[in-house]
Amino acid sequence: MIYPDLLKADFGKLPLVLREFHAVAGERRALGKVAIRHQHPWLARLVGFPEEGTDIPLRLHVAATEDREVWTRWFGDSMRRSVQWASGDLLVEKAGPVRIGLRISAGPAGMRFESRSASLWGIPLPLRMNAWTRGDGSSWEVEVTIAHIGSYRGRVAPA
Repeated sequence: MIYPDLLKADFGKLPLVLREFHAVAGERRALGKVAIRHQHPWLARLVGFPEEGTDIPLRLHVAATEDREVWTRWFGDSMRRSVQWASGDLLVEKAGPVRIGLRISAGPAGMRFESRSASLWGIPLPLRMNAWTRGDGSSWEVEVTIAHIGSYRGRVAPA
């Protein structure tokens, strides 16, 4: 599994809800609500970032194998799909022609993701993405920020 492999011993430090969600191959689902903000609305629309709003239903479906995960996110009726895999010590996430290499760190509160590289059709981009998850009990809080584009933040629970 890619998250335990990347985080090594730190994977065991994660809150139980995050360890259980990321520890096994197969299909996983989660539900929640998020608030979506656009930093530059025209740029957010151009790259296909979800529509801005509050209390937007989020549905998450993850299909995981030992070395790859397909993440499908529905923000209301708007679907976004990406594929994740490990490359060296980075988590790579590819959505359409965009590829981002992320460094992940973990601790007792959750995980932090920081972009180290980004490209569009293999051409380097000055794109910065940061995210975090904080688990507590049976759910987790998530925030994803893409510089100059926007962010979303909310609470998610396994379904």
